[in-house]
Amino acid sequence: MNAKSKLWTGIAAAGLAAAGLMIGAGEPAPASAPENAGTASTGLAAGIADMAFLAGRWQGVMGKNKDSFVEETWSAPNGRNAIGMFRWNKPDGTASVHELLTITEEDGTLVLRLRHQNAAGVAWEEKDKPLVFTLAEKTPTLLRFDALRDTGEISLCRYAIRDGRLFIDVEFSAPSAEALAAGKKQRPSLNFEMTRKPL
Repeated sequence: MNAKSKLWTGIAAAGLAAAGLMIGAGEPAPASAPENAGTASTGLAAGIADMAFLAGRWQGVMGKNKDSFVEETWSAPNGRNAIGMFRWNKPDGTASVHELLTITEEDGTLVLRLRHQNAAGVAWEEKDKPLVFTLAEKTPTLLRFDALRDTGEISLCRYAIRDGRLFIDVEFSAPSAEALAAGKKQRPSLNFEMTRKPL
């Protein structure tokens, strides 16, 4: 190989290497569990397909408050995750709270994470502290997630389909003896009832 051929071979090799770096830079980093994932492996055995019954758009009310408006939408599972959103409007139509939710398959179980924000998009939680729940109960039409980390007073979130409607229950831990003595009361559960709507 003469000097000119060697020169062009070297340029071509350098170009391929640079192209490889550029392609690699555009690819997402491999998924890994967040540092605050907790011990997800303690959850009930399940795969992401077990949440497929939630997929779709659901609308309804909170408990007996028929003037409220709540909506929860879930994507179909893809890969090892699904994403959802929730909004709760006051009777005057203004937003009370928005939520971003994910369900991911990790360590052979399902993990629910959620974040709250107000109508202006201001987050309630610290950026590295989503509420984290792990799967504790499942049937073909029910998933119950128990508190795992950074959930405050929330003890569990339950999703169930009954008679074609979606019921979401959020329950809270009982106050400590000291808190009860100081006058703190048990927070009542939040109960949402929704029907499926077209996307």
